Amino acid sequence: MYIYRSMADGLLSEESEGLASDMRVIEVDGTPTPVVGIRYKGGAPGQAEVTRDGKLTDNDEGLPPPDEYEEDREYWADRPSGCCGGARLRSTLREDILENRREAETVWAMFKKDSLSPVTAYWKNYGMPGMGLFLEGYVIFSISNNSTLFKQAYPDCWSKFTSCNETWTQATTYLQLIGVLLGQLTFGFLGDAIGRRATMLIDMSTILIGVIMLTVSNGATINGWVIMYAVAQFVFGFGIGGEYPMTSTRATEESEEDRQYAQKHRGRKVMLAYTMQGWGQFINLSVLLLLLNIFNHHGHAPYGKGSAGATWRVSFGILIPVVLYLIYYRIYVLKELKVLAAVKKRDNVEGYDWKSFRLLLSVFWHRLLGTGGIWFCNDWYFYGNGVFRSTFVGILVGSKASVQVNWLYSYINAGVQLVGYCAAACTVDYRWIGRRRLTVFSFCMVAFIFAAVAGAYDRLIDVHHRKNIHVFQFLYYISSFFGLFGSHTTSFLLSAEMYPAQVRGTAHGISAATGKVGSIAVVVWLKYLGNRNNFWLTWPFALAGAVLCWTFVADNTGLDLAEQERRWFYIRNGAPKDYHGPAAHWRHLSRWERNVLGIHKQYDPVQDAQQRREVRAAHLTQAQEAIAAKKGLTTLSAKQKLADGQV
Repeated sequence: MYIYRSMADGLLSEESEGLASDMRVIEVDGTPTPVVGIRYKGGAPGQAEVTRDGKLTDNDEGLPPPDEYEEDREYWADRPSGCCGGARLRSTLREDILENRREAETVWAMFKKDSLSPVTAYWKNYGMPGMGLFLEGYVIFSISNNSTLFKQAYPDCWSKFTSCNETWTQATTYLQLIGVLLGQLTFGFLGDAIGRRATMLIDMSTILIGVIMLTVSNGATINGWVIMYAVAQFVFGFGIGGEYPMTSTRATEESEEDRQYAQKHRGRKVMLAYTMQGWGQFINLSVLLLLLNIFNHHGHAPYGKGSAGATWRVSFGILIPVVLYLIYYRIYVLKELKVLAAVKKRDNVEGYDWKSFRLLLSVFWHRLLGTGGIWFCNDWYFYGNGVFRSTFVGILVGSKASVQVNWLYSYINAGVQLVGYCAAACTVDYRWIGRRRLTVFSFCMVAFIFAAVAGAYDRLIDVHHRKNIHVFQFLYYISSFFGLFGSHTTSFLLSAEMYPAQVRGTAHGISAATGKVGSIAVVVWLKYLGNRNNFWLTWPFALAGAVLCWTFVADNTGLDLAEQERRWFYIRNGAPKDYHGPAAHWRHLSRWERNVLGIHKQYDPVQDAQQRREVRAAHLTQAQEAIAAKKGLTTLSAKQKLADGQV
């Protein structure tokens, strides 16, 4: 028996090291055909066995991974649905229960061996990959938190605008969001052009500059300080914008190194990394409350300029060693994944794949409309909810409430949102729920709640009926939960996994930047409306998000993304209808792709299985030729020696 390792150029050799996500091209009847990465039944990626009869084992590139269909096994989405889909639902529920039990037993075994090992495993798999978004949540959401402090500590500058330019004080918010938008587009492009690791190092270095500028920002006058503070927010925002496409693409592709795991838990891995944004917001409020109690009379008013300055400067300054460590980690510890390099080598591309970019705009424009559209609608109500937070706290405790009281209510809201992050991550991979259903459900719940608040606003804020105010408080918090339990988190995931590796960062950057357009628009627009009109204007955007998701968003729950790469190969080579695999299954297509474009008609498991057998046979022939060339044998001799077990 001879063990071979896959090479990115389509050959098998003893020396080269391959990955499960490797994509290679071989000739089948004169037609270039992609080959997915190979796996052992034991799960080790990059290995294939050639037996004495010259055949490859079942888990070679000619066959799908375990959860895909085989000749004697149906693809999970092809199972008989029964009455109202009950049979398929029961089978997937049974598998989910078994998988949950297996994971629980694994965690318990880890805990018995080392009580801290589950925590360290969580940190390694989800915490460190999301640390860039932790910084984003910590600083981005600190703008509104610090503004509450500035208005009471520097009233002439932040409230009365007698010593500061009002435009510049407001620009602290706009410039940061504009910086994030530009960073998302720039680093998304760079990630596809020069690689994920190099781009992540560049954007973290930019973040370091931004954090230092925030900490030491000053000026000859207080208005000069405000200008420098706004510029620092822009620089930080530009750097942190790159974390959106890079964190998502890296987490998506990293999960694909174990394809069986990825089919079941890819969404959880990506979304728990995104949950670090929620932890950043939560930790920022914890730090601010602690520092305010240290520097200013246990947190009570009045707030002096010195104590306020110490509070916000230290809250930013403690990030500097964190960012320095992340730079060190990305230089010396973080490894470059081979997914992007493999597909570029397969397609003979160096630098940026402009052909794939043009195809992204011409073939997948509807997917961009879907992911960008739902992100725009999500950010409209998500940031609208944030803009309304100070008014919400004022209704509950009065307009003259201390900074500490304001922060405590924001702290509760951040905790509610954190629960929403985690709940979404834990449910998104269930195939009977899926990404699309969860997103639509989230949008509909937010639209319903905001419409109800808009209709009953005057009664809900009536200070003479405290029960009504408590109802209003409950509705506000529950809207925060449902906003995170779905659309806010799934938009981050969908914008990565709906696109091929060649343009994944670019597509994610475009989608995220579209969302930031929504956040900038709502921050500007809602300032000119009354509080009740804010809700009247916001809920239609949530409803529009549900419609866009239902129409244009594909659901990749349970899909091996290697199949998406296979489909993209055919698209890129001008033969999209020659692909018949699971990525063309109606379950993994948007309603636009099914009902308008009719792509689901291409799906044919029998024809796809035949293509895979042809690929396997052609790949074996190419492997034998490679052995012959290496050993100085003829191809016939190589076949004979393989059969005799002499090689």
